[in-house]
Amino acid sequence: MNSDDSSPNLDRYSYGIGVTLGVILIIVVITLLSHFCTRASSPADPPSVRSNTLGIITTQPDDHSVVTGLDDATLRSFPKLLYAQAKLHKAANSTASCCCSICLADYKGRDLLRLLPDCGHLFHLKCVDPWLRLNPTCPMCRSSPLPSPLAGIAPLAAAHS
Repeated sequence: MNSDDSSPNLDRYSYGIGVTLGVILIIVVITLLSHFCTRASSPADPPSVRSNTLGIITTQPDDHSVVTGLDDATLRSFPKLLYAQAKLHKAANSTASCCCSICLADYKGRDLLRLLPDCGHLFHLKCVDPWLRLNPTCPMCRSSPLPSPLAGIAPLAAAHS
């Protein structure tokens, strides 16, 4: 009779051990899966940063080109002038104003300004250069200060007429 009484206790222990081992196994599997899934999705190499022939800095993560801004050589090619000089040409350039639209401070006679070539907008040099390093467009009108690669191509409608 002793063997019959110990059998239900042994079944309870084996059931408890089985459940405990099952829970531990599930936790280990979930931990390993999350480790390998997050490791596979993180990039091994940082994206490469390049400057193309137009002076636009691009990064290339996973074969996609992302435009980030202009390089220093292109920025140096844009004209710089003192505000005193810009006031003389204000009549010829209707986009000239008396304050920087980035920092909203009034220009003073000794302030060094950057003139964007295509649109003619003026900004403090210290304000617009960081902007153009991050964005390849004018902060006011969003036109690109670089020449378009399609500038010399006639539209199709003009070619047929």
